[in-house]
Amino acid sequence: MSEFLIDVRRILTHLARISIAAPAVQIAVGFLLANPNRVRFVSQIGDASGLAMAISVHRRIEIPLAPWQGFINGVPVPDPLLWIEAASGKSNDVIAIRVSTDDLELIQSLAPMVVKDEERHRRAELTDRVQNLRQELDRALDLYNEVRHVMEVDQDRQTELTKFLGIAEQEMQGIGQELKALRTRLESAEENS
Repeated sequence: MSEFLIDVRRILTHLARISIAAPAVQIAVGFLLANPNRVRFVSQIGDASGLAMAISVHRRIEIPLAPWQGFINGVPVPDPLLWIEAASGKSNDVIAIRVSTDDLELIQSLAPMVVKDEERHRRAELTDRVQNLRQELDRALDLYNEVRHVMEVDQDRQTELTKFLGIAEQEMQGIGQELKALRTRLESAEENS
């Protein structure tokens, strides 16, 4: 069993131990322990993050949060049994778990897991931006090539078309510089992980 799964199981087991007074949390944790490789601890649950749970276990201070909240594609599901039933069709999806607690041991165990998730999220955003920039670069290159073709055919519009060529060249250079910077950031992020 991988170190990641061992850590997830340890965290879930500890969460179950400290949430004896919250049956909804107990049910949810039991479900999660059955398949811990799907669990990702996150700092925030996104609006449409697929399967998600927010668990609040506080023993020392009173926090006005429900002990358990479930979400499927951003839609709240009020009961863990209903959530499990509704989520059963998504048996391979990752489950995002946000934990709010005042338990120091749990906080210390969760911190590295949440940081890893945030880094993964940043890398995914950078990768998406690189893909979008590549598409923009392709469009700019198509425009550049089309203007060059028109310049060969229409000698009367040379001045106007030269301006369009300059705009396309500047756009391609700007995109190229941003792509280079993003690639450097991606390589740096991969080296640090």
